[in-house]
Amino acid sequence: MMVRRYRKLKSASEAEILRSYQRDDDFIKTLREKVIDLLQIVGRRTGTLPFIQSDVPFKLLYFFFTSGMGNQTLGEEYTGIVQADFEARKVPSLFARVVSVILECFGEKVLLKILRKLQSKINHPHSALTPEAVTFLNAFIAKLSNMIPVFILIHKGVFYMSGQYYSLGKRLTGIDYAKVYGRRPTDSVSWGLRLLGLATLAQCVLKIWQNNDNGNYIEKHVVIDENSKTCQLCLEKVPTTATPCGHLFCWYCIADWLSSKSQCPMCREHVKLSRIVHVLNL
Repeated sequence: MMVRRYRKLKSASEAEILRSYQRDDDFIKTLREKVIDLLQIVGRRTGTLPFIQSDVPFKLLYFFFTSGMGNQTLGEEYTGIVQADFEARKVPSLFARVVSVILECFGEKVLLKILRKLQSKINHPHSALTPEAVTFLNAFIAKLSNMIPVFILIHKGVFYMSGQYYSLGKRLTGIDYAKVYGRRPTDSVSWGLRLLGLATLAQCVLKIWQNNDNGNYIEKHVVIDENSKTCQLCLEKVPTTATPCGHLFCWYCIADWLSSKSQCPMCREHVKLSRIVHVLNL
């Protein structure tokens, strides 16, 4: 069981936190594989395919029986660390732990889904917005959608360099990790991880530059023909969004498509959701 209070909290090192997460991930993947094998044996896999394709249900189940019940995870036991609220000098509340896990599992997906729904409302034929406002909001939401994965990656780079708050969910709920037994961590940040943090931040800068450059290229080079005056998926809405390969769709259709399959619907070229760009002045 987790210790309820500490006289003197000692921060866990980045390496210990990373090892803890890796061990937990390995267990979750093993659990998922065992469930899949069991379903295959009993012949019940068909109706559960959407459930077993993702690690999220197994992660929620795992953390319910560990963090949710006030216990250490296997990774935390292995490294001798516990979740801690350093300001209150105690184990975080159940509410904070639950919110943290939910944010880690669904935070990015929920934000992107909200933005897609907002984009759909903006582009609705009966919207009261002016064409200029629609153009501006589409461009803003598209850039914001592209920046969310980059911002999460930036946070990971900051963790490698500072050693505090492994995820945004942990930062928002104020949950960090304390070392309670085993070999004590050093106070200094590992130079190897600090170098990894710098490389991660450099990667983020390149992604931002790449997205901007890709957007400028598409806006200048995409040619609209007679067949592109409607979305090539729903064949109803005016296309507002382009893939790197130059095909045009309405935002909602292509975002929904790429959420389940990272391929252009027209040419099957690999496309990430973060690479689609809103095209101005269509």
